[in-house]
Amino acid sequence: MDFPVSNSQFNEHSGIQRVQYDENGIPHGGPAYYPGQTMNAPADPDCYEGNFDAETGEPLAHLRRRPDGIIGPALMFVDTDLQMATWHGSVLLLVPRGYPSPTVTLNDGAGGPSLPFPAVHLDTYKKTVFYRVDIQVKLDLDKEKTVEYKINNTGQSYRFFVPAQTTPWRFCFWSCNGWSLSVADKEKKELGGDNVVWDDLLAKHNVVPFHVQVCGGDQLYADKIWQSDIWKPWLTIKDKYVRRDAPFTREMAAYADDFYFTHYVKCFFNSKFGESMTTLPISCIVDDHDIWDGIGSYPDYLQNSQVFVQLKEYAFKYWLLFQAHTTQRLCRQHNYFGTHGYCWLKQFGPYTAALGPDTRYERSINQIIAPQTYDLIFDRINRLPFSVKHLVVFLGVPIVYPRLTYIEKTLAGIKSIGLTKLSFLAKQRALVNIWGEPELSDDMNDHWTSEVHMEERKQFVLRLQEFARQRNVRVTFVAGDVHCCGAGRFASSSPQLPPERDHRFMPQIISSAIMNVPPPNLVIRAVHSSAKTYDLDRATNEMMYRLFELDVNGKAPPNNNSKLLARRNFSSYVENLSNHSLIVNIHVQNDTNKGTKAYPINVPSLDSSANIV
Repeated sequence: MDFPVSNSQFNEHSGIQRVQYDENGIPHGGPAYYPGQTMNAPADPDCYEGNFDAETGEPLAHLRRRPDGIIGPALMFVDTDLQMATWHGSVLLLVPRGYPSPTVTLNDGAGGPSLPFPAVHLDTYKKTVFYRVDIQVKLDLDKEKTVEYKINNTGQSYRFFVPAQTTPWRFCFWSCNGWSLSVADKEKKELGGDNVVWDDLLAKHNVVPFHVQVCGGDQLYADKIWQSDIWKPWLTIKDKYVRRDAPFTREMAAYADDFYFTHYVKCFFNSKFGESMTTLPISCIVDDHDIWDGIGSYPDYLQNSQVFVQLKEYAFKYWLLFQAHTTQRLCRQHNYFGTHGYCWLKQFGPYTAALGPDTRYERSINQIIAPQTYDLIFDRINRLPFSVKHLVVFLGVPIVYPRLTYIEKTLAGIKSIGLTKLSFLAKQRALVNIWGEPELSDDMNDHWTSEVHMEERKQFVLRLQEFARQRNVRVTFVAGDVHCCGAGRFASSSPQLPPERDHRFMPQIISSAIMNVPPPNLVIRAVHSSAKTYDLDRATNEMMYRLFELDVNGKAPPNNNSKLLARRNFSSYVENLSNHSLIVNIHVQNDTNKGTKAYPINVPSLDSSANIV
């Protein structure tokens, strides 16, 4: 898609500090040491020791894996050019400084290896250089392709899969690929460790390959950024406005750069996720833990503080590099858009379009997405090809979800009477966070169904209804975040109108988490009790489905909570080209910690003959 690029879109903030390195990996202006740092090593032993060289900051061999010292590859799906019948992707490679610029060669079985695809330099961290290699594959008319590729035309051969012009696309979705800081080792062990659901996803991919994996937010958990001693002087400033205006120091900048690089390398390239990225192209949306817990949902004095503003830029710098294969300077050329954030719109073939709104960069306590960005979104989806039957909107947090207003009101009461300032409450981590705010307030504000976001949510859904009506496209939401799975829908209030003829019918799949611990049954029971039928407006209502009449073990789910199931999972999506429906399955981890059980959902296409009301 060819959209104008505006330099003014790159950053809403001026004066963002950037750490630049010389050829020895030393920051310009000399080392910027911070509390706990040893030589050139970040003060984060859990992440650093045994993974990175303490003298140079370089990743050790077991992270590089390849004999040439390159970290990667990591595949990303970019888009489909329908007119040219061409699949577009990119490969991220982390190359030691001083090495030649890498290349990628492809072999799709249609005439021998391709010419080498060249690399584009993205950025540098100390002695590691980020490269992006853009690759292309011509789509066959009716046969899927297995595409083999090599780095520098030597060493290990990797492979991925692309559909034909006339065969269905298959994609999967997952979220929450990591552990919250509060999760104990015992809980992890009881769930079977990191990889039960990952093993099942990759086993299914080896039998019937997926073409894309949509990573639905929290691809890693960066909350540990706040455990460093470097923040203590800032956090001890009692006056919130003095804290807001306190400077983001050179040492903070150095720590942020070190932390996000090392955390990404360890989490992405020493895991099943890293293994998957060699064979299953990613498309990533952002959620809070990719940055840090609750980002965007804090009061303005925190959100607009120098420390939050500049640390956020470091977090997004590495989100762009590792998850989007781009930089702030290049992101518009790579088709990311937004007033300031990083939304994307991609063609999963001729019949399915995928929208990934950025619900974090522009977020404040009063908005999720900027009004101008909504206009950009609808400008783009209104230009989709007329062959499109489905628009799948990927969101970090579910848009159809039980109301949590009673919790919101409790937290508002705590804050309004100043209880957060009492020392005995400040010691209770369940009530007050490190910034002196109610611990759960950011989680409540995160939700589309939070009272402060309800009008924005309503207008977004109504605009999508009008798009669906005018273009005869079924809109489906897919979301993660909440560490459980389920399904719900918006629909016309008239019970006589079947989904096939209802442009207001918008199903939503909730698929979370692929790794993190599910919430306790008590929490699920509380949320389940508020999962009623609500009215969006006079013409539209919303509800959650009773999808889980039976648990994975064949018994009734705990407390008969049939709308939300607190088990780890991922979801899969397959186009049915005979009737243009979308076949969905939520794959839920078995209680034996081996394999998954599938819960099917059918998403019908929209019948254009009665799409008027």
